[in-house]
Amino acid sequence: AFLSHSEEDIMSILSSPSKEMNNTNDLPPLTAVGLSSFATLCSSKEMTCSSSTKLSGTSIESVCPRDEVSDTIFNSIDTLARIIECVRPKQSVFGGDNTGKAEESSTTASWVRTVVCIIPMVEYLINIQARFDFQIVFEGGGSKKTTLSDSDAKSLLDSGLFRELLSLYTCTQNESDASNVVRLQLLRTIFAMSVQAPNTLGSYAIRVPDLVKEVHASKFMDIHLVDGILWTALGSSLLESKSEAPKPRLKLRTNAKLNLPPADTSTLAERCSTGFEQLCKSCNAALTSYKDIVGREDQSQDDENNVQKHKETLGSIVKFSNYLSNCPHGIKIWLDSLNNNDDAPQKAKAVIADLRSILARLPSYADEETGVTGADHKKDDDNDNLITDDHSEVRLKATSMRQRRKDFRQVVSLVRSSVKVIALALESQKGAGLSLKTPMLSYNASSKTD
Repeated sequence: AFLSHSEEDIMSILSSPSKEMNNTNDLPPLTAVGLSSFATLCSSKEMTCSSSTKLSGTSIESVCPRDEVSDTIFNSIDTLARIIECVRPKQSVFGGDNTGKAEESSTTASWVRTVVCIIPMVEYLINIQARFDFQIVFEGGGSKKTTLSDSDAKSLLDSGLFRELLSLYTCTQNESDASNVVRLQLLRTIFAMSVQAPNTLGSYAIRVPDLVKEVHASKFMDIHLVDGILWTALGSSLLESKSEAPKPRLKLRTNAKLNLPPADTSTLAERCSTGFEQLCKSCNAALTSYKDIVGREDQSQDDENNVQKHKETLGSIVKFSNYLSNCPHGIKIWLDSLNNNDDAPQKAKAVIADLRSILARLPSYADEETGVTGADHKKDDDNDNLITDDHSEVRLKATSMRQRRKDFRQVVSLVRSSVKVIALALESQKGAGLSLKTPMLSYNASSKTD
C-alpha cells in the first residue's frame, strides 16, 4: 500500500518535520507514522524473501519489488537526513547541549525512535544487518542491487544522511544504558555503510575525531572486541597502507565534553592483530570449558550461566566470520591491516591453527544412544511407584543431557565453519572470491546488546 502512493505523496509524508516541529525534538505524528510504516516494510519477510511475488501491484515477472523500495529510499535520503537533524540533540558552541533537564528524556526518546526506524531502511540499501552479526538481508534473486555502488555511496554522502548519522552517534555519548543499546546498533550500521564503500564513506568516517577516538581506543575493544577489531582494521587499511599518502583532514569539530583515555601509542594494525589473537584465545578457553560442562551428568545454575557466557564468546568469532563472508571488501580490509604489521599474518595463522586443533579434539556425541535402559524390568507390586519415580528421574536426566550435547554439537559445528572461513581468508591473501557462507543457527550466540 505504501508503494502504491506516488513519490510526491511519500515525500510529503516524510518531509513534514521542517514545517511542524518548531523548537521541539519530537517528530509530528504523520512523520512518525510514515517512518514506522516504511521501516516495517523494509524489514518484513515478504520484502526480503526471494519466494514472494506480485506484491504491491508489481508486474508478474517481478520476483519481489526490492528495486522499487530501494529507489524510494534513495529518493528520500535528503528528507531522512533532515529528520535526523531535527531529532539530534543540539550542541552549544560553548559546550554542553541546548536542552533542559525537563526536555532531556523526551529528546532521547525521539532520536531513539527515529534511529530504530531508519536502521532497517539503511540495511535494505546495503544488504547487511550489522546489528544482527553481519547477516545479509536478501537471499536469492529478485534485485539488481545487492550492495552499494560508488554512485549510491556518493549520494548517501552528498545528501548529508551519512554525516547526520555520524553526528547523531557522536553527540549521544552520555546517554542512558537503554539508549546505548540503540546507539551501538547505530554504530554497527555506520560501520557496515563504511565497509560497503571504504574509499567514500569509510574515508569520511575515519575523519571524525569524536568517532575515531572512541572506536580506536583500547577501552572500546575491551568492551566490544569484534567491533574494535573491525574499526581498527578499517582505519589501518585506509590510513596505514600507504605511508606516503597525506593524512586526512579532520573536518568536524570535536565534542568538548568527550572524556576518553589517552591515545594509544601502538599502531592500528598492532591493535587489530592483538584483538584478533585475543578473540581466538578466548574462543579456545570457551570451547575447553564448555566441553567440560557438557560432559558432566549433573549441572548447577552456575554451569548454565557459564554455558550462556561461552555461547556469547563463541558467537563473536561467528560474527567476525560473517563479516568476512558477507561484506564485499571485508577480507581485503582485514588482510591489509595484517600486512601493515610485520608478523601479524603469521600470528593470525598460528592462533587459527590452535583453534582448529582444539575443535578437532572435541567429542562429537554423534553416536550417543537415544534410549534409556532401566536397571530392572521386573517390578514387584509393592515397589511399582518407587521404580516408576526412579525411571522418570533417569529419563529426565538423560533427556536433559542429550539436549545439552545437541546444543554443543550445533555450536561447535557453527564455530568450525566460521574458523574454516577465516583460515581460507588467511590462505588466500587476495581478499576476494570467498564463497563459503556461515549462516547463524537457531541458538542465540550474540551479545545481549544486539
